[in-house]
Amino acid sequence: MSSSRLEFLGQLAGGLAHEIKNPLSTIKLTLQLLEEDFQKEESPFAARAKHKIEVLLREVNHLDDIVQEFLTFARGHDLKLTRTNLREMVVELFEFLGDDAHARGIRLHFDYEGKLDNLLLDATLIRQALMNLVRNAFEAVVDKDGGEVIVRAKVKGDLLGIDVIDTGCGIAPSNYDRMFRPYFTTKKKGTGMGLPMVRRIVEEHGGQITFESEEGQGTRFLILLPVDPEKRGSLKSMVPSEGKPDHPVGRGLQQ
Repeated sequence: MSSSRLEFLGQLAGGLAHEIKNPLSTIKLTLQLLEEDFQKEESPFAARAKHKIEVLLREVNHLDDIVQEFLTFARGHDLKLTRTNLREMVVELFEFLGDDAHARGIRLHFDYEGKLDNLLLDATLIRQALMNLVRNAFEAVVDKDGGEVIVRAKVKGDLLGIDVIDTGCGIAPSNYDRMFRPYFTTKKKGTGMGLPMVRRIVEEHGGQITFESEEGQGTRFLILLPVDPEKRGSLKSMVPSEGKPDHPVGRGLQQ
């Protein structure tokens, strides 16, 4: 599909999202006003009404989240590339998520190799992508007696490799082809836009993201980015003849 057609579809989708958000805002405001009206009522009717309003508000907020994520996805990002210390970013991310990990019995590990302190990235977007992958990893191990979440990063030649690994429940093979599809989710409260957004961020940086998984053993997401900003937009010069990128971090869930 041509870039002009993609741009047109993005504008069309963005306009549609705005048209949906306006009535959603009106519905939300009206429900909040109704909720206030019933706050002082103590009758059984008022209690039932307040419960129904709470349910409706929850669903409206869920719809609003979906529309907002779709709007961001449709627009894409104007990258703001800065010299970024990826090691510090992951350390700070783990510190931020540390209490949540401890409450879930999850052990966090960060392994790195090579110079990670002067990488040309959009730090905000890469942090968002890593946050999404690590939170997904948390949810994958929540049904087990603790577990591990590992982030590995390595610079090798012209490549930056980042792996996010968990020892959780794994992904069913029947879902492999749908993992990056918008609105596909196996979560009860998920919007299905998290992984598509991660892939968009990676590809906007000129990179690739893949995954490998084994049910009952865990999942590994593999991100591959070009270090040289002049090579952004294409990994062809770094892909071997068999057509698979030489991921600098390596293969294997437990490697």
